[in-house]
Amino acid sequence: MKTRLILFIAVQLFIINNLGSQNLKESLGGIKTNLQIYSDSVDLKASDQFIILRTEKKTHTDELARFSWAYAYQSYHLEFVTKLNLKVELFKKEAGKDNDSKLELTFYDSNNNVLTTTTLPYEYVDVFTNTTSKGSPNFYSIDLIDIPIVLLDKTAKISMIKLNAKRL
Repeated sequence: MKTRLILFIAVQLFIINNLGSQNLKESLGGIKTNLQIYSDSVDLKASDQFIILRTEKKTHTDELARFSWAYAYQSYHLEFVTKLNLKVELFKKEAGKDNDSKLELTFYDSNNNVLTTTTLPYEYVDVFTNTTSKGSPNFYSIDLIDIPIVLLDKTAKISMIKLNAKRL
């Protein structure tokens, strides 16, 4: 009986010590990725990249009509760190068209063949950085709500470009 108790305590201590060795992203269910992440033809040298399930919330308040609405959803996010900035391309602003900023994503397979190119509203991208320090890393979190998981499974390289409307 004593040996069983000692064995039980030893196993519990082993389990507790191994749980503490996980980093935060692993504890929250993040899946490490090994994608080549580019901005146009520039390697962003992305580190600490992973995909994780996150919750998003959207709110809107109309002061004139005096109402608000909100909703939330869960989606996967590609998160990574880089010291480089995304390439920005300008497009002509047109009346009556969607002139909001976008993120153009091009997905490549392991043979460098283009799988597909798509654009997301740039509001799907969260970027955090220390603007007061030159050379500070950029922390990206990109909402993949409209991206099929099977596409991500076939992807070896992603190229991303920020598209901004040209102001006249």
